[in-house]
Amino acid sequence: MDANPNANYFQSGEFFRFIETVGGYKPFLVVATNDSGGIIGSLMGVVQSDGGGLKSWFSRRMIVWAGPLVSTETSVDQSDVARKLLRALKRHAQGKAIFIEFRNFFDCSPLHSDFEACGFRFRPHLNYLVKTDTEAEAKARLSSNRRRQIKTSLAAGATVGEAESEADVLGLYGILETLYREKVKKPLPGPDLFVNMWKSPAAKVFVVKYEGKVVGGSIGPTYKDKVLYQWYVCGENGVVTGVHPSVLASWAPIEYGVKHGFDHFDFMGAGRPEEDYGVREFKARFGGEEVCYGRYEMVLNRPLYRVGKLGLEVYKKIK
Repeated sequence: MDANPNANYFQSGEFFRFIETVGGYKPFLVVATNDSGGIIGSLMGVVQSDGGGLKSWFSRRMIVWAGPLVSTETSVDQSDVARKLLRALKRHAQGKAIFIEFRNFFDCSPLHSDFEACGFRFRPHLNYLVKTDTEAEAKARLSSNRRRQIKTSLAAGATVGEAESEADVLGLYGILETLYREKVKKPLPGPDLFVNMWKSPAAKVFVVKYEGKVVGGSIGPTYKDKVLYQWYVCGENGVVTGVHPSVLASWAPIEYGVKHGFDHFDFMGAGRPEEDYGVREFKARFGGEEVCYGRYEMVLNRPLYRVGKLGLEVYKKIK
């Protein structure tokens, strides 16, 4: 389905091969074919869990990023194909996951009735897409505050570039680990996701350093010189006067995209519109287009879902 206009990294063979090397993720692929055996629809995702034992059991969820993909050929009944993929997904999920979540990276409204018919509920969810056309235009779209923070950070001696070693990646991971433990208060995947992504040719890891020490960074996959994604970003902000690691870490992939002919940079989410979300305010100042492609969700086992949500709340309070 590489020729599909909505084709992306998370519905590609590269993603499947990468994610099967990471603990806690089990990828799967569902395809729909026509009478001659040609593929007219596909849906790739993962069954994800955290930790081991009971924690793993109660955290089992099925995540589909940026799918499904359905052929746009006029001879194809897109609604029929979408429903077959979704029903096959539900059958595959039974006994493997407590809930299913589609995280939409493109406009899925043409398939909205098909999702609803298969029992999924839509929830609004925002994101920002930043054009990477020219450096002058990309900088002009930044807020004046962001331009100032980039300038003062570099003037103060901070540097930003691609990670050069596993130690760089683990330095970035250590900052993320502290961030998730103290502020985000949600489980963070193990370091193998980050190290293996750094080793992948279809990903970019940028690190911000000050006096030789990693103080921030961002990591995400790329797709066919079209899109750079930001899966994770962090920075030890406020530690050094005038240095804004998270700002540099988010500007780095935008600047890279400009210099290497990418179409845009994808922030991979900016929260629910009805909720106050400081991260959204941070991302909004990079001059991206705000979109609301939303998410589709389905709870497969409500009692276990409630226990899992309660466990997450307890986890947040303990952490």
